[in-house]
Amino acid sequence: MSASTVATNKGWFQKTLDVIEFIGNKFPSPFILFSLLGVAVLILSAVLDGTSVTYMGKGGKMVEAKIVTLLSADGFRYIISDMIKNFINFPPLGLVVVMMIAMGLAEKTGFVSALVRKALLGVPSWAITATIFIIGINGNLASDAAMVFVPAAAAAVYAGMGRNPILGMSVAFAATAAGFSANFLPAGTDALIAGITQTAIGSVAVTAKSPTHPLINYYLMSSSVIILTIVGTLVAEKVVAPRLATIELKEFGDDTKDHALTPEENKGLKYAGWTALVYVLLLLASTVPEWGWLRDPKTHTLLPKSAFLDGIIPILFFFFFSMSTAFGIGKGLIKNEGDLTRALISGLSGSLSFIVTAFSASQFVAWFNKTQIATVVAVKGANFLQSMEFTGIALVVSLILLSALVDLFVISGSAKWLVLAPIFVPMFGLLGYEPALTQAAYRIGESSVNSVTPLNYYVPVMLGIMAHYMKDDTKAGMGTLMATQIPYALAFLVSWTLWLVLFIVFNLPLGPGAKIFL
Repeated sequence: MSASTVATNKGWFQKTLDVIEFIGNKFPSPFILFSLLGVAVLILSAVLDGTSVTYMGKGGKMVEAKIVTLLSADGFRYIISDMIKNFINFPPLGLVVVMMIAMGLAEKTGFVSALVRKALLGVPSWAITATIFIIGINGNLASDAAMVFVPAAAAAVYAGMGRNPILGMSVAFAATAAGFSANFLPAGTDALIAGITQTAIGSVAVTAKSPTHPLINYYLMSSSVIILTIVGTLVAEKVVAPRLATIELKEFGDDTKDHALTPEENKGLKYAGWTALVYVLLLLASTVPEWGWLRDPKTHTLLPKSAFLDGIIPILFFFFFSMSTAFGIGKGLIKNEGDLTRALISGLSGSLSFIVTAFSASQFVAWFNKTQIATVVAVKGANFLQSMEFTGIALVVSLILLSALVDLFVISGSAKWLVLAPIFVPMFGLLGYEPALTQAAYRIGESSVNSVTPLNYYVPVMLGIMAHYMKDDTKAGMGTLMATQIPYALAFLVSWTLWLVLFIVFNLPLGPGAKIFL
């Protein structure tokens, strides 16, 4: 069933989706988008040259920030001489590439897919919805790939249990898309977003000493898995399931056999399991004892700074690398070092589009900071908000809603944050909030509505799954899919926001060493 089967007479909901899709499709590719933004920065720097602001920095000292044009001889020399340095020193670049090598290997060997199918096929019917939410939300460990194999497997499992497979698909899509930012384990997304935050805090000195490691939102995001699972399960069973009960389905058999694990995959999972156990024991031995070598050598603590926090990305890299390699050996895909190298190269290919985008994005961010436009805008914005007495929880909720609105038109989470972070991170810092809070608010808004934007790359995949199980004459398509996802999106947006509000009210740390207030 394709979107073309939707009724010709469209209601306001379909027309709204059409407008969102039309506007979103007018946006250029990320590489071109950041190239155009870079040109805009150059022009603005010339127009606003000399505009200055003063603000109170660390230690109560007044600091002046003045916009400097790059459309000058000095500016041209800076652009040319620092272009390579801006790219190489772009914080998200190394973090993402390292994680993509490991996760690419996991995807290439089939480790993540096998692990998900193993978990789903062994779950009792009464726990299947909650299990899919937990697996789907944590699916961002496999990046976007989870949005394909988790919904397909979930639909097959529901069908095998005699339940509506469209419901299974809706649960999995909501979990993998709307719950994308939450996770029990730090993922590549955490590294990417934290890297962008790191580039943004340098524009205002007041946040210069704030932590920006990939775990600054870990306490919030890991606990959010439980909150979203509970909320999502209630929405699925009480709201979405009754709505989907009226859809006419084909006669279908047990599709779970198509997702059953092979003996080789089971053997690979055993190898991976033992490898994970050994790795975790070694990690505990190096962090739990006071003499652990991943603790700070002077204070013998993990917080606020230690080799464990500084090296979280390499630690995660070796964790997934070792498990994926063990799985590949057990499955018979990796027989020698050549097989491993080819798998790593193939897996790394998934990060090529980001590397290309990072080139133009790194120049845009560097120029934005060099001209001090971001600082001036942040200071003026902070002063305006203070004059309006618009701060506190209302301000945080506003950023969440803004992020959700922008997500309807620009699907790339990193692209949006690259634009918003240089403004909002220092602005919130001047108002007394840690970058960790600003980043958390953005991630909640950006993630919650991922499944309801028609620009999501995986919407056609979901439509295909629906068509597989629905009768050929059933008039259902994009509208039906969106109608199943809106309840999840709204419930996630509200409950996740309230969860963050609780962290603010009780001043709970958002992650290791990451507070709410400066």
